[in-house]
Amino acid sequence: MIADTALWEPPMESRTWKYVVLHHSGMVEGNVASIDLSHRQRRDQFGSQWTGIGYHFVLGNGLGMPDGRIEPTFRWEQQLHGAHSGSRPHNLYGIGVCLVGDFETAPPTSRQLTATERLLEWLCGRFGIGRRQILRHADVAATRCPGRLFPYTELLDSIREPVAVAAGDHHDPMF
Repeated sequence: MIADTALWEPPMESRTWKYVVLHHSGMVEGNVASIDLSHRQRRDQFGSQWTGIGYHFVLGNGLGMPDGRIEPTFRWEQQLHGAHSGSRPHNLYGIGVCLVGDFETAPPTSRQLTATERLLEWLCGRFGIGRRQILRHADVAATRCPGRLFPYTELLDSIREPVAVAAGDHHDPMF
C-alpha cells in the first residue's frame, strides 16, 4: 500500500471532481497493465479504439498486484476524464476506482477494503465529495458492477465525511 497520500496528489492542477464511482474488474486477477490492455481492445459507440484504462485508480487483491496496493493510472496523473461509467456526467466528473476481482463470486480482500476506505477518505477530503457522491457503477448504468458481494453499505458507513476541503478547491459536490 502507498504509505504517503501525497503520492496521490496529481502532478498538475486538479480537475473539478464531484463523484467517485466504484467498480470491480470482473476478473479474478489483474493489474493496471492488464486492464489497460483489455480496455485498449475495446471500441466506443463510434467505433473508435479506447485510449486505455478507463479508471483513475486500481486496487490490487494479491493476484497480479500486491493486495491493497493503490495505483493511480495515467488518467489520474494527467487529470483526464474517465471512461468507466457509461454515463457522461459520471465520466466527466467522476473518479473511477476499480478493485481487482470478481465480486459476483468472492468478496474483496480485507486489505482492498482498508485501502479503498483510505483512498476514499483522502479523495472526499481533498475534493469535498460527500458520501452520497460515492456511487457504485450499478448506480449510474445498467450493470451489476461492482458485484453482489461488494460491501457497499459497510464501506460507506466506515467513511468519515470530509472535515475540510483543500485550499482553493471550494466547489459544490452536486451538479
